[in-house]
Amino acid sequence: MLGGVTRRAGLSTTRGVGRLWGIVSGAAAEGAVSTVEPQALSFQESGSFQTLLHKSCSRSTSLRTSRLYCTTQEANPSSRAHVQSLFQNSQPRSLQTERPYLAVEANDKGIIGKFVLKVGGYYSRESQLVRGSNSLLKMLLDHCEESGIREALRLENDFRTRHAFVSLHVWMVLRRLRGAGADGKSFSQFLYDNFQHEVEMSVHREGVRVRLSKWLRQLEDIFFGAAKAYDDAIDNHTEDFAEVLNRNIYSGKGDRRYCQALARYAIRELVSLSLTDDQAILNGEVKFSSGTK
Repeated sequence: MLGGVTRRAGLSTTRGVGRLWGIVSGAAAEGAVSTVEPQALSFQESGSFQTLLHKSCSRSTSLRTSRLYCTTQEANPSSRAHVQSLFQNSQPRSLQTERPYLAVEANDKGIIGKFVLKVGGYYSRESQLVRGSNSLLKMLLDHCEESGIREALRLENDFRTRHAFVSLHVWMVLRRLRGAGADGKSFSQFLYDNFQHEVEMSVHREGVRVRLSKWLRQLEDIFFGAAKAYDDAIDNHTEDFAEVLNRNIYSGKGDRRYCQALARYAIRELVSLSLTDDQAILNGEVKFSSGTK
């Protein structure tokens, strides 16, 4: 189970994150990276789907909650810190914000408005969790698109890499919510379903029409395969995390220094999520850190 998402079983628990933060943050100076043989995570590519996976977008595509996988933003060399200093000095902190990232204005000032909202279920716990998950997903997508983290890490601007980078952040949140009880489980399912809907819409809008359900199923399999690999790296073989990220996000071709920088970033955000109050996450009152120092 992945944070209440019941697609597959056998994923690990949340132990080991704090210990890994210390290991990864100190590894860059020595240039150490694991040489454990990576598990295969392959794409069965053909036709228009192959084109999509490696397509660098030249336009901005507006989806329901965000510009998910296309951007006109190019990497800015002047904004890239030296790889050895990326995410080296910043410390984990609570990601809680004062209000939801995506605020929903309700017309509840009058008696009739309040009555309609109550009858329609606006104040129900389920509705609150749906709004919170929408807010968090919007924040997550905007962060992956606009924070400059992807460019600082020299990630490719193609569909496969963008999907993998967003998936990494979705996994972080789902992992954090595994111990958040029934609300955490419901929230995780809302978040995951919404995320998969965004993936479907992005694939469809890029022109893939043939055997669409097969390719979407494959992308979902890739997500769960990567999530399990991340969990195994953290919970069982902590020194392998940078290599796992290299395999799943850099397609096994990344500069090991950047893979280590990505590992430092991911662990920083995981620990920061662990320092963030459950209710703040469920309300969508969180924002990932964008600092690269």
